Amino acid sequence: MPIVKPNWSKAGALAVSQPRVLVVDDQLVIRGAIRSALDKLDRHFLVIEADTGEEALSIMNSAKVDIIFCDIQLPGISGPEALAHAYGNRDQRPFMVLMSGKRGEAVHDMGRRIGVYEFMSKPFRAGDVIQAVNAFDRLKQVARVLVIDDSATVRRLMARILDRSQFHIDLYEAGSGEEALKLAKSWNFDVTFCDFNMPGLDGVETAGMLLRLNPAAQIVLISTEQPSSLVRSAQFVGAFAFLKKPFDASDIDVVMHDAFALKRPSISRPTHAIFSNEDALRARGEAVTGTGNSFGAAGVA
Repeated sequence: MPIVKPNWSKAGALAVSQPRVLVVDDQLVIRGAIRSALDKLDRHFLVIEADTGEEALSIMNSAKVDIIFCDIQLPGISGPEALAHAYGNRDQRPFMVLMSGKRGEAVHDMGRRIGVYEFMSKPFRAGDVIQAVNAFDRLKQVARVLVIDDSATVRRLMARILDRSQFHIDLYEAGSGEEALKLAKSWNFDVTFCDFNMPGLDGVETAGMLLRLNPAAQIVLISTEQPSSLVRSAQFVGAFAFLKKPFDASDIDVVMHDAFALKRPSISRPTHAIFSNEDALRARGEAVTGTGNSFGAAGVA
């Protein structure tokens, strides 16, 4: 999503009208199950249904759609083909969820190629649909992010990476720990990315002071190296995560999902980010195996 400088509402969110949901499946019972799950939410949706790929493509080409739940196997053209034809050349795509009784990395790769957010395996639960809608809501909100690095080149690179994130980013920059502390006295940041090695206040000192200003801050310490001493320092000071350079937008998205307590999409690429809250994620039922490490985990040292 592009980095934005929005007009903030009191709730800190971008204005979202009644979401238009397209449900594409040739089975009436599946379409009904998604409608039933949406009915459990205390809000209104405009739900449109299609039972073939051609019908879905016609709707996508003629109407604005916010959320799509689309089966892979459809009469006529497949779900992925319809999505690719409708949105393959567009920068802005709807929030798309693929559905199928088949699973595996090939299905996940297919979804990533066409910009799908999530893959929902059949049979699914109402909670899976609700989790997807919750993710849609969060991704439509604006995340206020602070990047702290003494290198202007690194800050520009970070801005480009954040611009490719799934999240809407309201980006602030600081060239030093001292400058970051001044900004933090005026703004509460959702996520802060802070370099370890900086002149003056280093990353650990800066993170500690930021957390004293705002104990709820989610701070990610970043470094070109990953010795166990740096990881332990990040853990000790209360950092939310540690991220080793170089990284890309997929790493940023995993970090942002955890910062907002969102379930990581099953099609997320594995990340080398190290988190301080893996135990908490497991406690709430999050599947984290293979998508990150925890502070002190085997193989980190």
